[in-house]
Amino acid sequence: MIDNIPLAVMTVDPVTYKIDYVNKTSKELVRSIEHLLPIKTDDLVGSSIDVFHENPERQRQILRDPANLPFNARISLGPELLDLKISAITADDGSFLGPMLTWAIVTQKVAAKEKIRQLAHYDTLTGLANRTTFNERLKERLNASDDGPGLLYIDLDGFKLVNDTRGHNIGDELLKCVAEKLRNLGEDEDITIGRLGGDEFAILVPYNDPARMEAFASRVIAELSSPRSIEYHRKIHISASIGIAYAPAHGTTGEELQKNADIALYAAKKAGKRCYRMFSEKMRIDMYERLRLQERLSSALRDNRNIFLYYQPIIDVKTGQTMGREALIRWYQPDRGWVSPTDFIPVAENSDLIDRLGEFVLTKACCDAADWDDGLPVAVNVSAAQLGRDTLTSMVRAALAKSGLSHDRLEIEVTETAVLNNEAGAIRDLLQIRDLGVRVALDDFGTGFSSLTHLLSFPFDKIKIDGSFVQDAVQRKKAAAIVGAIAGLGARLGVTTVAEGVETQDQLRLVVREGCKAIQGFHTGRPAPMANDAHVIAALTGKTPASIITDIKGPSSLHPH
Repeated sequence: MIDNIPLAVMTVDPVTYKIDYVNKTSKELVRSIEHLLPIKTDDLVGSSIDVFHENPERQRQILRDPANLPFNARISLGPELLDLKISAITADDGSFLGPMLTWAIVTQKVAAKEKIRQLAHYDTLTGLANRTTFNERLKERLNASDDGPGLLYIDLDGFKLVNDTRGHNIGDELLKCVAEKLRNLGEDEDITIGRLGGDEFAILVPYNDPARMEAFASRVIAELSSPRSIEYHRKIHISASIGIAYAPAHGTTGEELQKNADIALYAAKKAGKRCYRMFSEKMRIDMYERLRLQERLSSALRDNRNIFLYYQPIIDVKTGQTMGREALIRWYQPDRGWVSPTDFIPVAENSDLIDRLGEFVLTKACCDAADWDDGLPVAVNVSAAQLGRDTLTSMVRAALAKSGLSHDRLEIEVTETAVLNNEAGAIRDLLQIRDLGVRVALDDFGTGFSSLTHLLSFPFDKIKIDGSFVQDAVQRKKAAAIVGAIAGLGARLGVTTVAEGVETQDQLRLVVREGCKAIQGFHTGRPAPMANDAHVIAALTGKTPASIITDIKGPSSLHPH
């Protein structure tokens, strides 16, 4: 019966330690590893059991004494692993007759278990600790000491652009390169590095000295910001933002410490990226304020309450007449007054509200413009977060259909930064919008990183010169030269150039002299709401409609000289 079961069995004489029985399954297994043994399979019976062991004396002690049994062991035999179980064979009276060995080759089973363990605890792409393992290490460090540890949260600036424009294979190679750089930085320190997902990494350091952590963060940013070449591609430039938190000052649990490091990371990205920020209570307060603002904005959009569009005229310098108007969003809260767009638009961009906000602005601007007596076009700004997602074209089409506005009376404005964030997707969206007959303007020209490249990659209908150049131009010859150069470039390309931020008569004279075709700014026209909105705003703010509204239906005159 034993000879025919699928379990490898041997018995050994407890006095001579010679194998006195080998079943059929044992012979088959031994034959598969025969090259690792000093004897042949057919010679097993009568041979010493010592052939399986590097330390036979210890094994003999186990075999001779039934008190040691049962006994389990794992034996290495060259590259193979064997699981061994030794049991005692006894007579009817309980006397010890000898040991019986059952065994199996478990090399592949152990390798499979190790692979499963690796997959469960380490990131498959970079080999770094995954989120689960990193959290376990963080918990261990917190339990082991009342002094520390420190936590650095790292987010790669510009990674999405690389991934979108050069493909996921290059993105994966870049992530592996980042992981290797982080390992090299931490060679001399007892740190844990993890990839938490996407382009998010974390480093756990065994100290909570702020100066030391900031110095380490600076090294990380400097190393990750250095350009690198991947395969045949030209050098790739990215940078990193880092949020820092440490125990016990910023939390005594892993969850609390991670949450605060994430808040600090948000502050670093908001500060302009490629920098680090140490967590502070003010950051937490700011975060709660953003969440509160997000909830209020969501409610205002849902109920269509207290969100308005103001319109600022764009003036043709040759005729002095209004040639179009730009829609500018305004939001009023009874308990805090007017909320700056610089406060609530980033909140919308970092949540799912940007599409709802963009849809509201597009639809209302088109509907308002459809009621204008003069039939002038309306310009609407589009956020960077709306580009490259294949939703903008359908949004524009729906707004035009609902309002009945002629397609050539709508102009979409995008900033250079918006195009830069996702160039391929942005250009695709803008081309689709142009195919609808809608015009496209490049806003804040001169402040981006590759202005001329964008002019080559897309045929913009209008270039709007950033107001910072205009406001400096009177006092600084270089700024005036830039305004003139952009105006000249627009003329050569057959594109209208608009000088933004014109606030004084001197600025007006200068931009006209430098060749700008149109202007926009407080000097020639302040933003104002539609008449029906002016009455609502007056009721909210306690002012009279007359003090709010400007007649935007008639032409606006300009007298530059």
